[in-house]
Amino acid sequence: MVTSPKISQLIPLVEQIDRDDNDVIAIRQHQALYAIDFKKYIASLYQQIKLSPATHWAIAMQDSFYFVVSLFAILYAGKQPVLLNPRQKEMTSFYQALITDHLTLECVPLTPDHLINIHHLNTDTVIDNLPSILPATFVSDSLTIFTSGSTGLPKPVSKTIAQLETESQILTNQFTPLSDLVFIASVSHEHMYGLTFKIVLALMNQAPFICETISYQEQLASYRYRNILYITTPSILKMLDANIAPISCNKVISAGGLLTSQTANLCLKCFNRLPNEIYGSTETGIIATRSQYQSETPWQLFAPMKLTSHHENEQVVLHSPLITQPEILNDKVAIIDDQHFYLQGRTDKIVKISEKRVSLTYIEQQLEILNEITHATIIPLEQKNRTILAAAIILSQIGQEKLQQLGHFQLTQYFRQRLKDKLSLVTVPKKWRFVKQLPVNQQGKSTYIEIKALFENPELIMKKLPKELNISVNDNTAELELIVPNDLFWFNGHFPTQPLLPGVVQLNWVIHYSEILFAQKFNIQSLEIIKFQMPILPNDTLILHINWLKEFNKLQFTYTVANKTASSGKIKLCQ
Repeated sequence: MVTSPKISQLIPLVEQIDRDDNDVIAIRQHQALYAIDFKKYIASLYQQIKLSPATHWAIAMQDSFYFVVSLFAILYAGKQPVLLNPRQKEMTSFYQALITDHLTLECVPLTPDHLINIHHLNTDTVIDNLPSILPATFVSDSLTIFTSGSTGLPKPVSKTIAQLETESQILTNQFTPLSDLVFIASVSHEHMYGLTFKIVLALMNQAPFICETISYQEQLASYRYRNILYITTPSILKMLDANIAPISCNKVISAGGLLTSQTANLCLKCFNRLPNEIYGSTETGIIATRSQYQSETPWQLFAPMKLTSHHENEQVVLHSPLITQPEILNDKVAIIDDQHFYLQGRTDKIVKISEKRVSLTYIEQQLEILNEITHATIIPLEQKNRTILAAAIILSQIGQEKLQQLGHFQLTQYFRQRLKDKLSLVTVPKKWRFVKQLPVNQQGKSTYIEIKALFENPELIMKKLPKELNISVNDNTAELELIVPNDLFWFNGHFPTQPLLPGVVQLNWVIHYSEILFAQKFNIQSLEIIKFQMPILPNDTLILHINWLKEFNKLQFTYTVANKTASSGKIKLCQ
């Protein structure tokens, strides 16, 4: 068995179990979780997992503390941790069993003996025997994580514990000191970015992390008296509201896409800190960083990294201690010197259709030349044993007007006609979806699976959410100021003479925002005392008040329009 080398000045992952019982590992709803809790959960889970014949264990946790103890228990048990979304049907072949804090057998294709709900653990009987329960070190030394997937399904990537620890050492050398910070993230711990920055980096620096996902300024404000390290994405930063009182952060980390200089300065205004952007990938780990003190700021490699260029094919190769062999980058890179470079866009996305190499990038560029199109994303789909192309399109104002005039089918025919002299028949998209914006995952990325879902569930493209003007959260209550879009799918035929917002949509919005703001997964058991007292119309400004009655396992809500109650009620939740 290969064990992780001890990293100087930091606590290796395998030694986290030896931390003092009173060390704070994490914070859940402003309550500390200590090393003693950490040890109890790991030991209890370990005892269950080691008896199972299943070798590949997925982890589906909304709570980051439960995620960490599950990961450690699997490693101690000599099993393979698999970090993915088990609800995606495309990923079910990669795991045999699951540990979760919210999913049920109705959500995943497993038998009862292959699903562990962490809330059902008995942790009271293990701590006295902890030294004799757990092995002296991890029995497994690696985990499986997945790429985000841009042109196809996510691909598995194996990462060793030693690689994760080395990456954290590099980051600590760059950003030290970190031990007096609290790690807060809007990104998921199950992806490489969140795993590295929120989990491994925090643990090895003995800094607490916040269990919940924190996506809104109002949520972050409740931690304003702490030393904050905020781990987030461009999609979150570009939505910041400069009218909200600034929240001082010690450090803001952004990854998952490029920041504009405008968004970087918006972050500075809202958080009193320019973001440290991170360039890297699931396969390579971290590569470089920058802070945009001025526009067109170049990237700087982390200290051990090197780039070499092959001028004949314009490929740039990364040499890094975080990978086993040099890696060709999928981005166009202009090297300035041995430490600095510019990024100049992605290289071509190539797929094979009918044995021919097809550039998805070229097709996207040809579409974006058209005045009617602001942005185009092309993906391959399998249909009746053959591969076709599908286009997710964001229309310009001209395009939206043409859609109103021609309708969906005639507009797609118009685009096909415009492309016929530039694209072959096989490369013209066969399926089209027109959307206001592309769906993104928790990392702020539009991946293949999110785009593919538009074509599997076409009605979802019209289920847009209201515009959010203001959101405030305080413990178990939330208040949202929202504007109802006038182009909601649900207004179609409801009713012909005067569109009204259906009650089922109002209930869906209550569940949607409750899950985000309270960082929980809620399933409806029944409805209680639901009253719809006045209609909600297109362009109405709503105030939605939500009260999570935890002791009764209910959500209480009220919608008001112009200070008048539009609807109210209680939603009984599943246990």
